[in-house]
Amino acid sequence: MSSPHALILHSGGLRSLVATALTLENDDKARLTLLHLNDGRDNTYNRLDHVHRQAEHFAITRVNEMDLAHLYGHGHGKGPEGEPMGAFVVPQLLLAALSHARFQQAQQVIWPVSFDGNVKAMAQATEQAILADQFGDFEQGGAPHIVTPLLELTDRQVIELGAELDVPWEQSWSCLGQADIPCRACPGCRRRKAAFQASGMVDPIERKANAPL
Repeated sequence: MSSPHALILHSGGLRSLVATALTLENDDKARLTLLHLNDGRDNTYNRLDHVHRQAEHFAITRVNEMDLAHLYGHGHGKGPEGEPMGAFVVPQLLLAALSHARFQQAQQVIWPVSFDGNVKAMAQATEQAILADQFGDFEQGGAPHIVTPLLELTDRQVIELGAELDVPWEQSWSCLGQADIPCRACPGCRRRKAAFQASGMVDPIERKANAPL
């Protein structure tokens, strides 16, 4: 019997990092494909760079890209601080991932989302995943299905799980900006910092930023 094949919807962020490590921890023979969707965000270059860094760390050779830059590549796709918005966007991302997984003959699409315990957001994500699964099965049974291994975890728990898995945090990108170093002020950077603080750990990126010249 061949090893299970999973496609990870991969952003290059810390949740993608933890989900990848967790998948391999649960089955070290699993075959993984990392799919990065260029959804038009300003930080796409940095995100893709860190997808490849994580792939190299985990010795994953299949890294695919899909261009959907129209999803966030306009003012209506961003909040006041540049954070991504769009109830219409997630279903398109999930269906694109399912379509690519079917092409790759993968059995699962791993969607590494978490909402820091926000019950309403978790319920919405669950509904979106179920609807995408149902749509994928509409024409042909046995289609890949979506799994969300981090969905019910708080940000602190995600960091604690990553620590247990000994993930290389410096290989993940959270900043919404385009600079070569994290801005440490955007919603992505603030959420990351709060998660590490809640876990009592020091983010290697913060340690590097505070190092003396």
